[in-house]
Amino acid sequence: MKQDTPCLNLDLKEPLVCRSIWISDIHLGTKHSRVAELLEFLRVVECKYLYIVGDFIDGWELKYRWYWRDDYNVLIQKLLRKSRKHTRIIYITGNHDEFMEQFIGTRFGQVTMARQAMHTAADGKRYLVIHGHQADGLTQFNHLLEKLGSHLYNWILDFNLYFNRLRRALGFGYWSLAAYLKLKTKSAVKFVTEYEGTLASMAKNQQADGVICGHIHRAEIKMIEGVQYFNCGDWVESCTALMEDFDGKIKLIHFHENDVLRTGRRPGAHDPGDSSEGNGGSRRPPGGRRDARRELAKADAGLLCIGDETARPPAAHPRV
Repeated sequence: MKQDTPCLNLDLKEPLVCRSIWISDIHLGTKHSRVAELLEFLRVVECKYLYIVGDFIDGWELKYRWYWRDDYNVLIQKLLRKSRKHTRIIYITGNHDEFMEQFIGTRFGQVTMARQAMHTAADGKRYLVIHGHQADGLTQFNHLLEKLGSHLYNWILDFNLYFNRLRRALGFGYWSLAAYLKLKTKSAVKFVTEYEGTLASMAKNQQADGVICGHIHRAEIKMIEGVQYFNCGDWVESCTALMEDFDGKIKLIHFHENDVLRTGRRPGAHDPGDSSEGNGGSRRPPGGRRDARRELAKADAGLLCIGDETARPPAAHPRV
């Protein structure tokens, strides 16, 4: 069951407030990461729960070739600032940022690390939140082959970059070769279908109403054998996110370069708070110690549960 992807009004004087947001596959460390668009998106939305559903940092590419832009630091500062303004950030690890798994079960202030989580929506429905590489047979059985596939994907993105420069010069909008190949190649369609079915089964085994994932860079909402399937998409090509309102309804939001260009805002022109804190963000909170924001707290040993305050002891996850 697909749903249309609404556009956001970037000219709002006040941020659009929602209950939860899910983003995935930002891949910081690659030149294809659409950080400018993501910063614009985060500028116009506020939420109680913000999920990063894996592959936030591309450790594979950074290990192969170091690449880090200044706007990557701006994005990290933006997220930390949101966490200090009572947004609970849940970082779900993926396959490209598997090096972050050493911090699983640890909380850095309002940022919690986990492999997966169970999100309870405002309407009481429960959703398994997981990056999705656990359902990828390629990841499970041939890590080297998966990395080769990642490099091939980057080559396709390189071609796509120059191809879309030509399209823009001719007055056309963005077009994704990788997305086209995923839709038209039978083997890719078969892989995606099996991937979605496996994740739906995983959610059903957890007695969840649905699953929220990323990994395959294909944003979608559909029903699979009674299980609601949500995929966040990515911030490399599609620039999509999932958004939950205060009634528990989850929508797929499409946010691409055309939306940013429509506002006439240049890259890096974000909310005024971005420039005031500097690169280090070392200003002490009023009345607090310098390291108060970095206090570590262990999450409970089981599946991380978010969103249902009445179903969890208050001491387990404070300030959710």
